[in-house]
Amino acid sequence: MKSRSLAPVLMAGAVFACFSSCGGSTTGPTQTASPTPPPQAVRTVLGDSSFAVRPGGSSFQNVDFPPTGTLDVTVDWGGSNNIDIYATESTCPSFTDVAAGRCPVLAKGDTTAKPERISFPVVATKIYTLWTANRGNTSENVSLEVADTTLGPPPTPVAQPTPVAGGPSPSPRASATPPDLAPGPVAQLKAYIKTIDTGGFNYRPGEQDASGNWIVHPGEFIVFDMTQRNAAGLICNWLKDPVWRVEDPDGILEPKESSHPFFFRTIIAHKGHITLQGTIDEIDSNILDVESVANGN
Repeated sequence: MKSRSLAPVLMAGAVFACFSSCGGSTTGPTQTASPTPPPQAVRTVLGDSSFAVRPGGSSFQNVDFPPTGTLDVTVDWGGSNNIDIYATESTCPSFTDVAAGRCPVLAKGDTTAKPERISFPVVATKIYTLWTANRGNTSENVSLEVADTTLGPPPTPVAQPTPVAGGPSPSPRASATPPDLAPGPVAQLKAYIKTIDTGGFNYRPGEQDASGNWIVHPGEFIVFDMTQRNAAGLICNWLKDPVWRVEDPDGILEPKESSHPFFFRTIIAHKGHITLQGTIDEIDSNILDVESVANGN
């Protein structure tokens, strides 16, 4: 078996020797491979939006799993109020916590400049939250653009399904949820407003007033959500499905069925106040104080 396997090799060697030494011809110049050019920086706009921020209040948007690179955010507005922009990881439960120094701030634009711009490094396995705060005394209409600069083209975004009531968030999103969650146990749990549908699949960002209440309006379709993380801050596996505890003394909710155990889906029937808190594996979330007010108040 060995002689049969070696025969072709020896023959090839004999042929090579003849080409290199028989006759007067010589081989041509040696070809060298061209070096691979380094990847170029590519800036991709992930999303833009326009919305109003009430005086003394704030709004938020999540950026879900952006490609690893540098995120840059620009916020602009037409009036004379001072608008600030902050970036945190999505573990931060509210702007009240940002203002009180209870959440690490990744970047902030809190000068008197217009527009405000910030940038900070991101990784593809995390969700980031952008907080827009109105330091003025009147409501302000603002526009916000989010872009990501990567080395080479970013991954092709995963196609999103047709929206349904309470469906996917309109937040900037570039890739799917990581397929493999980190191991538990659950060590921290965040409850938050996932989507606010004002009607006809028109979404607006979540917002807080100066007292920290989350603001909704009668007729809106709201989806509340939770995100569980382990002690390392990674989205992780869990044992028991989550449970929502809702206090609705004013009877403002018209709850809807949900096939997703993390979602609490409801229509806001009229003005009033509610509180919500979630629990997973005996870990309690933050408390959401939600105020339903007439649109424009």
